[in-house]
Order: sequence, then structure tokens, then C-alpha cells
Amino acid sequence: MAGGVGGRVVVGRHVYGNLYGCDSHVLGDEAALITIVKEAVKVANAMLLSIGSYRFGPNGGLTVFAVVAESHISIHTWPEHGFATVDVYTCGDHTDPKAAFDYIVSQLKPRRLEVFFGDRSMYRE
Repeated sequence: MAGGVGGRVVVGRHVYGNLYGCDSHVLGDEAALITIVKEAVKVANAMLLSIGSYRFGPNGGLTVFAVVAESHISIHTWPEHGFATVDVYTCGDHTDPKAAFDYIVSQLKPRRLEVFFGDRSMYRE
């Protein structure tokens, strides 16, 4: 495969984190979280293939996930604890997973945040 950035033939970037002290109402609002994930896909400059959600019981948390051509974006929530985890993984140098992650954080408004970065690229040998 030709191309790549800085010797990378496959560009993969993973941004994920833990959000503490979020508004429990937002964390339990399925429609709002779906809207947030859809917008995060646009912010990442990714192509949405499908979006889904799952609620864990009538008052439980939610998982909202987008399958994008470049990989995935997900939010997992525990409204009763004001806690969420966010995972944005994209391939391709045209995408910006950090911008998508930051957008989600701006919408969930945590009081405290942990963020992690992973390089999931393949480099020329």
C-alpha cells in the first residue's frame, strides 16, 4: 500500500477516556446521546455506516455506538454515578478522533476527565 503519513502505511488513532461528574439526565437521554454521537462522526470527518443503542434496564445506563467506515465511536453511561466512558477510534489521516472526543466531552460536561491516546498505526519496516 502506498502513501501513509510519516512512514505509516496504515494510520490508526485511538482516543478514549473516562468522564466523571456528568449530568445524569444527559447520560440517561438516549435521543440526546444519539445526536451527540452523530455530530461527533461529522466532527471526526468520518463516514457513518450505522448507529445503534442499548439501554440496560428501564433506569439503567446506555451504550450508544456508531460504526463508521473508519472504525467506531461509542459512549457507555452509568447515569446513577454520573459516569461515562468514551471511545473514538479512526483509521485514515483524513479523520480527527481527538476533535470528535473533545466534542463529546463538551456535550457531556464532566467535572473531571481522564483521556488516553493510542497509536494503532502500522509503520513501514
